[in-house]
Amino acid sequence: MADKEEEGVCGETKQGAAGLRLKKDTLLKLVIAAGIIGIGLIFVSSLFTDKKGSEPDTAVLPDDTVQTEEYREMLSEELGNMVASIEGAGRTKLMLTLEGTVKNIYASDSDIRRSGGTQSSGTVTDSEKRSCIVVRTGSGTEQALSVGQTMPTVRGVLIVCEGGGNSEVAERIKKAAAAALNISDSRICVLKMSS
Repeated sequence: MADKEEEGVCGETKQGAAGLRLKKDTLLKLVIAAGIIGIGLIFVSSLFTDKKGSEPDTAVLPDDTVQTEEYREMLSEELGNMVASIEGAGRTKLMLTLEGTVKNIYASDSDIRRSGGTQSSGTVTDSEKRSCIVVRTGSGTEQALSVGQTMPTVRGVLIVCEGGGNSEVAERIKKAAAAALNISDSRICVLKMSS
């Protein structure tokens, strides 16, 4: 009878271990299935999101390119108004080309460290570490502190005006544009406007 009891206990132990292993396998399958269902729900929800509030698909120009174009337009307008006011110029159109883009200059902090021997031995080495100064805006975002900008240089100007065929008028226009833009008159072309 003892043998039967041992078999019963051993049999139950074997069944218990098999049942426990079966429960672990089932639990693992359930976790995997829940993960797959979760990923599927995320994918499905992305298909049905409202795109009314999203940004348009059009490409947005970088900030420095936009600033450069605004600078070119401002220079063109001012120069066009100036040339049109020169006696004999008449109606005027112009095209101005720039070299480079607007570049922002940021405040920086530098840390110069000396290491090595003495200056007399010639083994002193300096290392400089520079970092931009960052400020927190009212909205809580951080941005580099800008202290100025360098504007692109004028590469050339094409001026087409009614009086461009008159050499005296064309020369006055070239000199005025060269002085206004601080470029040589070889970078300025003045032509007569077609009728």
